[in-house]
Amino acid sequence: MKSDTAKQPMARRRILTAAGALAGLSAVSLAHGAPDAAAIPPAAKSGTPPNILVLVVDDLGWGDVGFHGGTLHTPRLDRLAKESLELKRFYVHPVCSPTRAALITGQMPRRFGIANVMGPRQSLPEGLSTFPGTFQAAGYQTSLVGKWHLGAQSPPMQNGFDHFYGFLGAELDYFKHTGLRGGALDWQRDGKPVEEQGYSTTLFADEAIRTIEKRDAKHPFFLEVAFNAPHFPLSAPDEYLAKYKNLSGQQATYAAVVDALDTSVGRILDALDKQGLRENTIVLFFSDNGAGQCGSNAPLRGGKDTIFEGGIHTPCLLRWPGRLKEGAASQQPIAAQDIYPTLGTAAGVPVKDAAKLDGKSQWDALRGGRVQDRSPFIIVGSSGNDFAIFDGTWKLIETSDGKRSLYQLADDPRETTDLYVRSTDVARRLEATLAGVKKELPAVRTRPSPGAGAGSGRPGGRAGGRPGAKPSATTKQEGTAP
Repeated sequence: MKSDTAKQPMARRRILTAAGALAGLSAVSLAHGAPDAAAIPPAAKSGTPPNILVLVVDDLGWGDVGFHGGTLHTPRLDRLAKESLELKRFYVHPVCSPTRAALITGQMPRRFGIANVMGPRQSLPEGLSTFPGTFQAAGYQTSLVGKWHLGAQSPPMQNGFDHFYGFLGAELDYFKHTGLRGGALDWQRDGKPVEEQGYSTTLFADEAIRTIEKRDAKHPFFLEVAFNAPHFPLSAPDEYLAKYKNLSGQQATYAAVVDALDTSVGRILDALDKQGLRENTIVLFFSDNGAGQCGSNAPLRGGKDTIFEGGIHTPCLLRWPGRLKEGAASQQPIAAQDIYPTLGTAAGVPVKDAAKLDGKSQWDALRGGRVQDRSPFIIVGSSGNDFAIFDGTWKLIETSDGKRSLYQLADDPRETTDLYVRSTDVARRLEATLAGVKKELPAVRTRPSPGAGAGSGRPGGRAGGRPGAKPSATTKQEGTAP
């Protein structure tokens, strides 16, 4: 989508009122249906639009964080968890690009043929309403710091961001700032390549802090900070590595990378406090998919690149002091594509064509502290033809080879007991819903993906990566269940 504001000045305006309820999705198409009874946004009542800070981390597993019983050092994230509403049933897609596409567009990315990592010549479709673009049009200052990975042909500043500092590709050398696929420099500021010294995690925090400090205080900001940590190729500064001499090899490096990440998240949150912005800033933290081979998804089954819980059920925190209960947990099912309309409702920012989005606002449930009925939603595997459909606490998996499995997550969050044969009524209903949605999707060639099959993936929180791989020595198998 070409952003008009990226090329011409725009008279920014303060948001004083909200614009009605967002519309929902039907159980069949997930794109049409009856409207939600959305609550009046707090921002509309106060007349002061909240800032938005979205913190996205890369490949951090459910069991990696201290607030889930993990063994890694995450004191700042643990503190944020105590200050936030934890979204205990938050779902992403099993690899990077689809999750980011869902966040930016509010759509199930498989509608655009996006199910796996995007290459540099791929792009988002033009003409889409985007999360940052909608806030930009409402007068927000919009910035992306960090990872894009939604194609070089559709860069951030053409999709609603006023400012971009970071890289476009899939992975990055933390110190050299080069991509692994060709080794070229992948580091830019507002579309122009720059050569800088430093550790990427630290540099992203530095830029985020500068963005907060130098903002135009007359207008709210929308800031997404998308860290590449703890994605491979793992590397960390010596001062962090020195803390983990008791660990060996990649486990020591992984622990150091997560420690540095935790520190940088804390620095950004401290910057909000120093600017007096804590009370009127919505902070969202989540991981784009489950952990790979070094991290822990315990006690969930599977890991990155699978549609088992360990691959798509990740840590997620939402903080807005005075509006959301601190230290509480929500069991409301919510997917990455729901974030755009949900925060639009919270901030009182009208979402264009909200009824046509796959994502639907969950703000009423999150603010009210209770689980509410919602229409089913779908997460698509990286093969392009593996699907997981969620309806309440039920989850049906259908793979490209036609195999199906059914789980009742309330009783079985580790997906150890397949109820497909025993709960035929539920299975048939979800199959029918999924079949209706699949008719709307473009055909894509099935791509092999590790652990995609319904029978693969170890219960109990394997580290991720290859199906059946043994958990690493530092993986905590007991981890806190959702």
